[in-house]
Amino acid sequence: MSIKYVLAHRKDPNNVGDIAADPLQYFLSPDQYQTIDVAHPWQEDYPGDVPLVVGGGGLIGNDFMGNVVANYLLSPDEMQLKQLSEVRWKLISEHNWGTHRNFKNKYSELIEESLTNVVKYASSKYAWGIGHNGSTAAVPEYPEELNQYSAVGLRDWATHSHSWVPCASCLHPALRKNYKIKNPVIWFEHKKQLIKDRSFGTEPIPRFVNSGANIEQTIELLGSAETVLTNSYHGAYWATLLRRRVIVVGAWSSKFHHMKHAPVQMPAEQNWKDVLDQTQIYPHALDECADANHAFWKRVK
Repeated sequence: MSIKYVLAHRKDPNNVGDIAADPLQYFLSPDQYQTIDVAHPWQEDYPGDVPLVVGGGGLIGNDFMGNVVANYLLSPDEMQLKQLSEVRWKLISEHNWGTHRNFKNKYSELIEESLTNVVKYASSKYAWGIGHNGSTAAVPEYPEELNQYSAVGLRDWATHSHSWVPCASCLHPALRKNYKIKNPVIWFEHKKQLIKDRSFGTEPIPRFVNSGANIEQTIELLGSAETVLTNSYHGAYWATLLRRRVIVVGAWSSKFHHMKHAPVQMPAEQNWKDVLDQTQIYPHALDECADANHAFWKRVK
């Protein structure tokens, strides 16, 4: 079967959130679309004449990935040429300066000439379930390039003029199951941002991280708790959709501050019991998120 779509998102095989954030998996079979990793945009070949979906995930304001939104407005051939310009010869010996200067001038001219003449395929582009992922809690800034997409659905709430489309992982069937509460509270931590809490080791609270690839197991784990203490975006998101109480501990990214169904937040040094009575359950969150994604799919297809 020929490829009908290309999906660009973060393909970390050891992060359940990244795996579940692929929106097309909930509507298409794997052989109907090709997936490329936004962390390595120039290292994979993909057709430029089919619709491109960018998302989901924290791809805006990300210090590690640059302006992903702008990158994928380029055609695949343009992206390859830009990669060539970035990996040009790096001078090692000062004795080669003259040769290096001549090479750089001719090489740069050739790259620019090629970019001007490269054939571009017309294809529609969609931003689906992406959001801000910066290091500040201030109102985020969104790149103007978003206006060049055919349709934009951002997971952030009330901070922009685009449609609200939360992470498509809300469509995972495991979130529709009922789970027996086995733990009053659990910790669910991001594998790269472990919570350094004063009460660590003093309270018999189960602790888990978001590594691994078993989404069903992770959702069942979150569903086993009455209250979830977390610094994982998807830990907070999925626990909310499961109608659990959520406390975000030591929020380290802007993505935690713009969720429609907002969890309670507290600094890592505070005792979670102090804010427990501020938590709330959102009984309609799962349906709201699912409806927004189904509506966006109608626009894409």
